[in-house]
Amino acid sequence: MLLKKPLTEYNRYQAFAAHMAISLVIFFILLVCITQYWYPGILFDTGNGWKAVGMIVGIDLILGPLLTLIVFNHNKSSLKLDLAVIALVQAAALIYGTWTIHQTRPLALAFINTSFSTIYANSELANAIGSNIEEYNTHEFYYLFEESTTGKELSADQFKPYKDFAEIVGQMISPYRERHFLSTKEDSNSLFRLDPLSSSNNYIEIDNKTGHIIQFVKK
Repeated sequence: MLLKKPLTEYNRYQAFAAHMAISLVIFFILLVCITQYWYPGILFDTGNGWKAVGMIVGIDLILGPLLTLIVFNHNKSSLKLDLAVIALVQAAALIYGTWTIHQTRPLALAFINTSFSTIYANSELANAIGSNIEEYNTHEFYYLFEESTTGKELSADQFKPYKDFAEIVGQMISPYRERHFLSTKEDSNSLFRLDPLSSSNNYIEIDNKTGHIIQFVKK
């Protein structure tokens, strides 16, 4: 097999192919982690999941194999050292990149005040929200306002499952809401601005009747 051949029997392109094969295995493992565990469901879009995937592609599928393609020469006496250095550089970059992705992953999509916001793992609410996710088995929350807490910092205790309050959202008047004219029906769905303070073209589409979240929309 190609991967079991001695280094002296490889040419530059075979070495590149072997390195790429190993990198692809690592990439697919991380891809499963990103799409299924760290950026599940709609959080993949609201939490910039493609940016995370792009980082892994750049490090794992481009950086390492490309360096091998550039430096590989089976006649070089320092070939093993060169490949070891490449492997260390790629591993270090991949570990740092993976750690960064995990530390900044989206934990939940929450409806707060009059619009949707994404809550990330590096936010002050992360630990408490993590407990809510396990307790309610959901990544979608509705922030329950109480007069006694008005003006205070957000409390994780007031984040309840979105599905229990979805109809309220469906009836709510909001400056960050607009009707989604994809059809001629009067009850066509609405779009709520996502993270309105930092984004002007990302929306969450909801069902006007039930308030249930349908999908992420980038206009």
